[in-house]
Amino acid sequence: MTTLVLDNGAYSAKIGYSHEKVSVIPNCQFRSKTSRLKTFTANQLDEIKDPSGLFYILPFQKGYLVNWDVQRKVWDHLFGKEMFKLLTNHLKEIISYR
Repeated sequence: MTTLVLDNGAYSAKIGYSHEKVSVIPNCQFRSKTSRLKTFTANQLDEIKDPSGLFYILPFQKGYLVNWDVQRKVWDHLFGKEMFKLLTNHLKEIISYR
């Protein structure tokens, strides 16, 4: 059984399997200033040629989780079909907080 490790930081999330290199991904969502319907989550920013027309939304402010919707979308992106393709019905997780 492989173990997926997630360090969910306020600015960036570090995620990877225990036997592989860790990916560092922005823990935020980006939206276009001109078209508010278009959003980019986490590392989808790499697809943008000119990020100057974007603004970002952070799930954390001053170390506190204040926007659950953005955090959920980041997690959906990380665990979903675009990144690690996890099946939640076969997932066992350990959550720690210090």
